[in-house]
Amino acid sequence: MYKHILVPIDLGDTPAAGRAVDVARNIARRDGSRISVISVVPSWPDDLAANPHDYQPDLDAYVDTIRDGLDVNGEAKTGGSISGRISETVEEKQIDLVVMASHDPRVSDYLIGSNAAHVVLHAPCSVLVVR
Repeated sequence: MYKHILVPIDLGDTPAAGRAVDVARNIARRDGSRISVISVVPSWPDDLAANPHDYQPDLDAYVDTIRDGLDVNGEAKTGGSISGRISETVEEKQIDLVVMASHDPRVSDYLIGSNAAHVVLHAPCSVLVVR
């Protein structure tokens, strides 16, 4: 049913990422899907020199631990909003399912919204949020 699954992860929170990855791998095994994993590191004024290549080795190491015979690739992205970069990737890679972790809501989430909520509202494909 799904051909290409996107799993956005935060390399600083691999337990939450692991829950989303487990769900995505189960779906990929069932449907014969490819999985793309992205990690988005927003750029702040004090680290404008941030480069995706700085984060790629850590992401590659993580992807190697989850591959388990599946077609999985990873890409580090920097700059922009996290939800915006996820939406861009959905379009670029013709994703038909996003599987992403959610965290426990904080007060700021009620004011500005979470990345998961933004992706759910704006993605042109199905989104599965894993807690």
